[in-house]
Amino acid sequence: MSNCAQHAGFGLTKDWGENMGNVHQLFSRKPSYNRETKRYELDFRDRSKQGSKIKASVKNFQLIMEETGKQVVLLFGKVGKSKYIMEYRFPLTAYQAFSICLASIDSKLCCSV
Repeated sequence: MSNCAQHAGFGLTKDWGENMGNVHQLFSRKPSYNRETKRYELDFRDRSKQGSKIKASVKNFQLIMEETGKQVVLLFGKVGKSKYIMEYRFPLTAYQAFSICLASIDSKLCCSV
């Protein structure tokens, strides 16, 4: 007898099916092509006012709630050598936002070697 069969009606699988209305799908904002610099860029809306200029990096990303939406739910950008900035808003908690960013850095370590 497998573990899955014993617990099919309990826990996460039951809660997941019943609460699909509470699930939010996030999308990665696609960068736009800048003809002047001849590269793809994300608009970080001049974060230099807050003392942090976001540098171009493969690790930078923005998550939005709707595929064509404009409201950024999670922003992650490189501001220096081994220094990053993270901004988040509802529906994410600090723990969720930090976990997403940490997982993103880990998966892109091969890109910075």
